[in-house]
Amino acid sequence: MKKTNRVVKCELLWTRVCPLSCSYCAIADGRRNTVPLTEWFKGFDQLKQLGCSFIAIYGAEPLADFDKLPEVIDFAESLGIHTTVITSGCVSDLNKKLFELYSSGLRSITTSYDAVSQDSSSQTKSKRAPQVIEVFRSFGPVRDSAIVVTLTRQNYSSLPLIIETMSAMNIWTFFDLIHPDRGQSGSKVKNTDLDLLFKKEDFVPLLAVLQKVGEMKKKGYLCHSSYHFFETVKLVGAYMQTIPDNPIAPYIWNCSDYECFPSWVTADCQGDVHPCDDFYTTDAPIIKIWEIADLWDKFCEIWKPIVKERCPGCLWGTHIDSHLIKRGLLPMTDYIHGTEKVL
Repeated sequence: MKKTNRVVKCELLWTRVCPLSCSYCAIADGRRNTVPLTEWFKGFDQLKQLGCSFIAIYGAEPLADFDKLPEVIDFAESLGIHTTVITSGCVSDLNKKLFELYSSGLRSITTSYDAVSQDSSSQTKSKRAPQVIEVFRSFGPVRDSAIVVTLTRQNYSSLPLIIETMSAMNIWTFFDLIHPDRGQSGSKVKNTDLDLLFKKEDFVPLLAVLQKVGEMKKKGYLCHSSYHFFETVKLVGAYMQTIPDNPIAPYIWNCSDYECFPSWVTADCQGDVHPCDDFYTTDAPIIKIWEIADLWDKFCEIWKPIVKERCPGCLWGTHIDSHLIKRGLLPMTDYIHGTEKVL
């Protein structure tokens, strides 16, 4: 594998500060971004050496820890690394902050959207999602804008309508299946309501909905997930029919099973690099983002056996697609929309 093609994306957990208190989110614990700009710049240089094309900046709430954010976006874009910011928009001076990010080169915005609100915080951010996108797009041309939906057994049937509605506004829809709380300190899910997790009887109707979504994608509706993700879910559905009912069972895809592991990395607000924020263990040697290219072989050597042994698996579509891109089975333009002329 060439050194210039070792990482497809970096997920940057910019901060663990958030003004909201969503009942299912384990990310918000109050820790702020402590890394100096000079170290972030070194880290982005290291990611560029690894061939990273995309950085998704998220949090808790990245706009609630705004210091240094415009500068790192400007630096990443100057290196040719595309960025997006995933936000709830529930911060003070929202318009001013979005304009500053746009002026720094940000051309993609992603907003959180709960199809069925789980609490007052969830309801607040979902109502604001289209408004945040409208404000950002008012500043000038953008690469893309999107919402992110977590599918549960209570809301999955609404996905086609959501995609249709958002596509009419030229907004992409990302979606993933709800994941269980693994009981790992630092990971992003907590207090998963078992009534929300998919059960064996859900997979036949879920697959019917996803088949409809796949047909919508072929017709030009703005659905981000690749066809391969739909095929993976079909395999999981078939597997579910062979075992006793178990809400954890669907999450069996493990990235360490592939020779190309890892195709993405997660860096947190202290600059620590992990393979993922859905499998988050702190008892492994820490490698910082500003040394990740120099210590890449060591990083892979450390993490592959840990993920293989301890991670129960996932079903994140964006992760599955990252592996496909690294293996040359999916174009990067299927992942970063609107970049066909520059990639």
